[in-house]
Amino acid sequence: MTESQNSPNSSSTSLQSVQNLDSAGLAAKIMELQEALVQSQEKNLMLSAQLRELERQARDGEDLKSELANQGLLLSDKSRENKQLHQELGRLATLLEQKLQEVEELRASTTELQHQLKTRESERDLLAVMLNEAENAQRRQHTDDQLQQANKETPGWLKAFKGKSP
Repeated sequence: MTESQNSPNSSSTSLQSVQNLDSAGLAAKIMELQEALVQSQEKNLMLSAQLRELERQARDGEDLKSELANQGLLLSDKSRENKQLHQELGRLATLLEQKLQEVEELRASTTELQHQLKTRESERDLLAVMLNEAENAQRRQHTDDQLQQANKETPGWLKAFKGKSP
C-alpha cells in the first residue's frame, strides 16, 4: 500500500475530488438535461402550435368538404330543374312549329279566298255591266218599238214632234 492510500488525508482528498468530480459531472449533466428539457419544451410548444394549425386546417377542410357537398346537391337540383325546363322548352318549340304551320296554311287559304273573292267581284262587275247594257238595249228597243208604233198611228207631219216628247 502506498502512503496516499494509507493516510487519512489522502482518502478524504480523493473522496472530495470524486465528489467534486461527481458534483461537477452531475452539475454538467443537470445543465445538459435542463438544456435538453428546454429544447424539448420549445420543440413541444412548436409541435403544439403545428398541431393546432393542422387541426384548424382539418376543420377548414371539413367545412370545405361539407360546403362542396352542399354545392353539389344544389347543382344537382339546378341540373334537374334545367333538364325539366329544357324538356318544357322542347315541347313549346314543337307546339310553336305546329302553330306556325297552321298560320302558314291559314295564310295560304286566305290568299286563295282573296283571289276567289276578286274573281267573283270581277265576274259580278262584268255581269252588272252586261245587265246594264241589256237593260239599255231593252229600253232602246222598247223606245224604238214605241216610236215605230207611234209612227204608224201618227199622221205625217206630227211624226216629227211625237218622237221628241216622252
